[in-house]
Parts: sequence; structure tokens; C-alpha cells
Amino acid sequence: MGRDTVRHIFPIALAHFSIELCNNFMPVLYPILITTMGLSYTQVGFVAFVSIIGDTLAQPLFGYLSDRWGPRAIVVASVAWIGLVMGLVGLVGNYWLLLLVVGFGALGSAAFHPAGASSTGSVDADKRGGALAVFSVGGTLGSALSPLLITVIIGLLGLSGTLVLAPIAVGTAVLLYWEWNLGRRAAAHASFDRRLADARPTDAPPGSLLALALVTLIVMCRSWYHFSFSTYLAEWLQSQGWSLVRSGQTLTILSIAVGVGCLAGGALSDRIGRWRVLALGLGLLAPTHWLFIHTSGDWLALLTGCIGFLIGFSFPVTIAAAQEAWPRGVGLASALATGIGWLPGGVGASLTGFIADQSSLTIGLQWLTVAPVLGLLCAFAYSSHRGHDVRCARPSFDNG
Repeated sequence: MGRDTVRHIFPIALAHFSIELCNNFMPVLYPILITTMGLSYTQVGFVAFVSIIGDTLAQPLFGYLSDRWGPRAIVVASVAWIGLVMGLVGLVGNYWLLLLVVGFGALGSAAFHPAGASSTGSVDADKRGGALAVFSVGGTLGSALSPLLITVIIGLLGLSGTLVLAPIAVGTAVLLYWEWNLGRRAAAHASFDRRLADARPTDAPPGSLLALALVTLIVMCRSWYHFSFSTYLAEWLQSQGWSLVRSGQTLTILSIAVGVGCLAGGALSDRIGRWRVLALGLGLLAPTHWLFIHTSGDWLALLTGCIGFLIGFSFPVTIAAAQEAWPRGVGLASALATGIGWLPGGVGASLTGFIADQSSLTIGLQWLTVAPVLGLLCAFAYSSHRGHDVRCARPSFDNG
């Protein structure tokens, strides 16, 4: 990956880091809110559902605006917005106000993801998987540090400590604006953008709506699993006798492992093809989850890391596959892979909470095995439709 490409990607990865830092601490707060607000598992699931609704349904609109206006102004504004709003979470005193703040805060994530993914995916096709992996890793590092940071801050300042997120996000937004518009490298960024625009064909090649739909279904299955697992992980671990701090540390392990999986999956997909990486990650996720539910002790931390790796393995691959399936509107395609595709995550978390209320949280989590199995079936259908590959960087793999 060339120096110009790295300079192009790094600010977007930093923005992604800040977005997820401000948007992924709720699972570690749920055990506290269950006690302080008297929330049920179903109510916790509905908070997660509102978050995912706000984050997903608006993404096609922001993807369209990104294709029309360019992504960078949207990136800067979204980073500032999410920090200012989500910083208020610790100040709310009732369930309905919590839903309102979480829903509005999620709009910052909705605005950022299609714009950030579109800008990152504008690099050469044989570098796209790796570039989107770096973009994804920025987000997963933010996700990894988010519960750890909030756990420490709450321990020092109480729930109102979530206000710390506001100056972090605003400072990042100011830094990004300076880098792209006022700093000494602003001209270099503009030159890179012009070269990319000149290199693109005037008329985008035809896309495949079926391939795009199958990629979206894969993301839906993965998000169903990921969102449900991360939402209830801390609570389930505490039901197994783990402390709040140790449970929060395990959420950090999960997010770090997702980042490592992103790097591995994105780079590997540039070499062996997108669908192989999708099939490998989803195919291993179901048995690993089964082992997690039937294990105890320190092995749970190790298996959490394995699950995170397998979740992240397909993150950049689905974005790249969506952009390549619908090249005439990469912002809109990115919105489906990073937005609408995540909608079942909130629905799945609510369903898992409902099953847990009717039986137990362990039984609710056991049902999650269905999600990666369905995703694997979609991956095979996708490979069949696209002639066994949507993108291969090396001709020797063109025939699958």
C-alpha cells in the first residue's frame, strides 16, 4: 500500500476510531442500568434495537448524499455530533429519555459509515480489501477501548463521566477539518482525490442487484449474531460469577479480536477472493459459539477472542463486495453493507432478550447459532451467482 494511500486512509480510520469510541460503551452500562432503572432484558434489547434503528435506516440517505456531495464534510460533522449526544447518556434519569438520547446519538454513526467507507473504497481495486481493513480496524480499536474507558471513567466520576466523550469527539472533528482543509497536507489530500477521480471511468460498469442483495443478507446474519452476542456478553459473564470489571475487559478482548480479524480477512480477500473469506469466517463461527456456551472459566476469554476474530474476518470483505457489486453508487452500496445490513442486529438483540426473559439468558444465546449458519448459506449462493468470486486481485484465482 503506497504512502499516498496510507495518508488518504489514516484520517478516515481515526474518524472511525472516534465514532466507535463514543458509540460502543452501552453493553457495559446495561448491568448498571438494570439495577438503577429496573430494566428488564426485553427493555435492554429495545434500547439496543433503537440504537441500531437510528444507525441503519438513515444510512441510505447519507450514502446518497455522500455520492452527491462528497464524504468529508459528513465525516467531520458526524464525529462531533455523536460525541456531543452520547456524552449525555450518563445524565438521563429514565428509560424513555435514554431511548431518545441513544436514538439521536446513533444518527452520527449513520452519517459516518457510508461516507467513510465510500472514501476509503476509492483506492485501487487490488488494494481495496486492505484499505477497508484499516478503516475497519480504526473502528474496532475504538470499540475495544470504549467499554474499558467508560468503565474506568464511571469508577472515578460516576455515570455523569460519559460527558468526557464530548471534548474527545469535538477535538477529533477539529483535527480532521484542519488536516483536510487547512493543514500542510491539505493540498496532498486534494491532489490524491483528483488523481482518483481522473482514474475512474466516466461510466461505472453495470452492477448486480442480486449480488448486492446477497451481500446485504450476509451482513444481516452476521450483525444478528454480533449485536446480540456483544449486547448480552457482559451480563451473561456476570451471571457466571464474573465481576463487572472483568466482564468489561472481555468486551475489550472481543473488540480487539474483531480488529485483528478485519486485518486478516481484508488482506486475504485481495489474494484469494471475497467469497472464500466470507465462507471461512461464517463456517467456523457457529461451532466456536457452541463451544463458548458449553465452556466455563478462563477458556471463555479465549473463545471470546476467537469469536471476535471470526466476526471481524468478514467486516471489510462485505463492504468491498458490496461496492464491487454496485460500482455505480459506492456510497449507497456501502450504506447497505454498513447500515441496512445491520438492522437485524437490533431485532435479534430484542429477540434474544425476549427468549432470555421467557427461559434463561443461556438459552437465548444458544439460539444465536442459527445466524452464522444462515450467513454461510448466503455466502455459497453469492459465490454461485458471481462465478465463485466478485473480486480477485490475482488472475490465477479468477476461476474460483
